[in-house]
Formats: sequence, C-alpha cells, structure tokens
Amino acid sequence: MHRVTRCGRSIFLSLIGSSVAIAGGPVSIPIANPGFEEDVVSPGCFQALPSISGWITYDPELLLDGGSNAIGGINIPPGSVFFPAGAPEGEHAALIFLETVAGLGPVGLRQELGVTLEPNTTYTLTVQVGDIASGTGPPPCDVFGEFDLDGFPGYQVQLLAGDLVIGQDDNTLAGVIDDGEFGLSTTRVCIGANHPQLGTTLEIRLINLNLAETPEDPGIEVDFDDVQLVVEPNLDPLLGDIDVDCDVDFADFGQLTLCWSGPAQPPLAGCPLGADADFDNDNDVDLLDFAELSRQFTGDL
Repeated sequence: MHRVTRCGRSIFLSLIGSSVAIAGGPVSIPIANPGFEEDVVSPGCFQALPSISGWITYDPELLLDGGSNAIGGINIPPGSVFFPAGAPEGEHAALIFLETVAGLGPVGLRQELGVTLEPNTTYTLTVQVGDIASGTGPPPCDVFGEFDLDGFPGYQVQLLAGDLVIGQDDNTLAGVIDDGEFGLSTTRVCIGANHPQLGTTLEIRLINLNLAETPEDPGIEVDFDDVQLVVEPNLDPLLGDIDVDCDVDFADFGQLTLCWSGPAQPPLAGCPLGADADFDNDNDVDLLDFAELSRQFTGDL
C-alpha cells in the first residue's frame, strides 16, 4: 500500500483546453463512459461488442475475433449468478473474454484523456476489477448453456503519459478476489517538477493479461467497472521516489541501479527517470545519490 504525503496548496490543471484550479482538494479528470453504461446489454446477460463507447481496443497480438475472443459488456443485477453482489457502479461493466488464445498475449481497452501530465501533482487511478463466476445466464442468454469461467487470467490497470507507463497495478488482486467478486484496484503516482513526460497526454489502459493458470483451469475473462482518475496538488514530493509511486522503498534502489553512472558521467541510457535519480544535481548518479536515497528510505508503506 502506497502513502501519499504532503499534498496541498493550489496548482492549475489543463482540462480539455481549459484550466481548472485545484484549491487544496482533489479534482476528478473526466473519463468517457467510465462505468460502461452506454452500451446496453440485456439484464443478467453478457454480449460481445465490436467496440465499447469511449474506449479503443488494445490488441497488440491481434487476438480478438469477435466470438471466442472478444471485448463486450455485461449487465449485472444484484443476485446475478456471475456476480451475486451486482455491479459496483450502475448496471453494466466491460468484459475482456479470451477463450482460445490463453498465454498468447494481453488484450485490453485504452482511453486517451485529453489532458496532459502536470508537475507537482499526485494522480490516483481507481478501477473495480472483477473475477467472474461460472454459470448460466437468464433468458435469452441461457441458449448458450453454462459458461465455465473458473480461474483468473490476471490483469493490469495502467496510467500512461505519452505512451510511457508511469504507474500501474500489476495483478495485485489475483488470489485476493474470488470467483464472483469485484475488488478495488488503486494506482497512485506522485509527479515532481522534472518528470520527463511532463506535457504529454495521459492515457488509461485496462488489460486482461491472458495468463493460463493450467490447461484445465485457464482463466478466461476479466471485468472492469467504475474507472476514476483524481488529481491533487503535491508541491513537496518525496526525494528518493524515483519510480514516482508515492513512497521510497526497495523498488527505488532497483531504479537507481539502472541510472548508475559513477562520478562525472551522465546517467546510463537505461535510466527510466534519470534526472530524478540525481538527487544532488551534479549531473551524475553515484554513491552520493545512493547515500541520499538511503537517508530517505521508508520501507514499502
């Protein structure tokens, strides 16, 4: 669990061509069709769709065929055999269903937000992630018989800036949510004054990792609902938070090794956030920066 610290005061965020002042509190960034209510599906049923309103298909391996491997929508009333508690928000959720291509690559949905990455800002992305249960839908969906949806193929929820992933939840709910349950995915990103992607467009991706648990229990579907992105000021970011996940922990030491150059040499080309690892601003990453990171170390909070 990550800690967000020392957020306050006013900054300005450019939202779709206009400026919105953030005065000491969070502001939601507009997301098109965040609860997937615009594509109506019969009650209790799920349906493959050629596209989902407001979202673009992410299919780098070209696995979708509109049938056995498809994106779509699901209507989830309370008492549903697939999700007994109902949908987390509204009546619908998005689904990514991959039945015959297990292990061949990820598939997902993505949306560019029309806003850019701002300095001295904390972003909090939350998404409800569902592990659907097996069962037979009500009429007219019962014509398909029972769907064997046991297992879970894994997921990622990503926040990108200019096509670079700046923060993600990499399948942390796997083994936490059971069949027929949704769980809340939370990704926090604390952006300082010198992030290399400042000014680039933000994007959200919701991904079915398509991992095969076993041949008999492959996992097939991941469902997503209630996508929200909140921004708030962070004018005093943590020194040492190289991976911008709002704490200083062992992962930041790993990032620093990618930036290591020794004295009087520029950071290595593999450094993901090179300037942010040069804590003493002497244009290299060396033992002095390691010592500063050690002083800032807080553990995985």
